[in-house]
Amino acid sequence: MAELVFEQEINLPYTYTAGAVQRAALTGLRDGLIVGSTNGTYTAVPATPFAPDGAHLRETVELVPEGTLEAVTVAHHLPDAPALGLIRLDGASQVMLHRLGDGAETLALGARVKARWRDDRCGSIDDIAHFVPA
Repeated sequence: MAELVFEQEINLPYTYTAGAVQRAALTGLRDGLIVGSTNGTYTAVPATPFAPDGAHLRETVELVPEGTLEAVTVAHHLPDAPALGLIRLDGASQVMLHRLGDGAETLALGARVKARWRDDRCGSIDDIAHFVPA
């Protein structure tokens, strides 16, 4: 049976208002800091108001912008085929997905990586240009 794929651009205007922990995370990124949210047991990064089990994560915590590479893939379907990694920052309970660069894409799993920041930051996850070997 043939699969039908239909692509259409749909305009869905909406406004997103960040809550307190998301605002802290976005402000932190603008300032070159990685801010997570925690309840003392679970730490999410980037900050989010809830853990996967629904527990509230109301406190924020600054995390070191360095961690362990847990998985790597290459997005061949995207321009320039960027390498992406799942990175567990030190102190985080979950991994975060981000671009890899400067040789980090060839590292073995378990290798240490650190964030390389953009010079011109605006408060977005893209303020981290990519992760590089630590």
